[in-house]
Amino acid sequence: MDNGDGRRGLGWEVVLGGLLLLSGIVVLLGQALRVDLAGVGWPFFVIVPGVALLGLGLATGGRLGEVWATAGGVVTMAGLVLLFQNATDRFETWAYAWTLVVLVGGGGGRWLLGVVRGRRDLAAGGGRLVLAGLAAFLVFAVFFEVVIGIGGRRYGPAGRYVLPALLILAGLALLGRRLLAGRRR
Repeated sequence: MDNGDGRRGLGWEVVLGGLLLLSGIVVLLGQALRVDLAGVGWPFFVIVPGVALLGLGLATGGRLGEVWATAGGVVTMAGLVLLFQNATDRFETWAYAWTLVVLVGGGGGRWLLGVVRGRRDLAAGGGRLVLAGLAAFLVFAVFFEVVIGIGGRRYGPAGRYVLPALLILAGLALLGRRLLAGRRR
C-alpha cells in the first residue's frame, strides 16, 4: 500500500491480521491461565482498537494517516491507563493521568509515525509532546498525591515540601539552561 510519499507501507490486511493474532494469543492465555478476561482484561477492548487505529495510521499516507496515528496513540494510552487503574483500583488517578492520554498518547502516535515515515518534523514534534506530557504528569502526580493526598495516603510534613522543591528545581533548570544558551552565542 502506497503511503502517499512513494513508499510502500503496511497494508490493512497486515494490521488486521496482526491484531487478530494478538487477540487470539491473549484469549488463549486467558483460557489456559483461567483468568476472567471480562473482569480483568476489559481495558483491552480499548487498547486493541487503539492499536488498530495506530496501525491504520501507519498504513495510510498523507494527513489522514497522521490523524489516525495520533488518535490511535490517544486511544491506546487511554486503554493502558485503564488497565493500570483496573489492576490497582486507583481510578482517582484520572485527576492527572489525562496528561498521559492526551499528550503522551498523541505525541507517541505522531513520534512513531515520524520514525516509520522518516519524517523528522513529525518525530520531533511528537517527542516534544511526549516530554511535555511526562513532565505535566509528574508535576500533577506530585501535587495530587503528595500535596492533596488524593489516593488517601499522607506523606507527613516532608510531603508539604516536595512540590515547592520540585518547582524550585524546575525553575533553576530553566534559568540555567537559558543562561548557558546565552553564553554560547
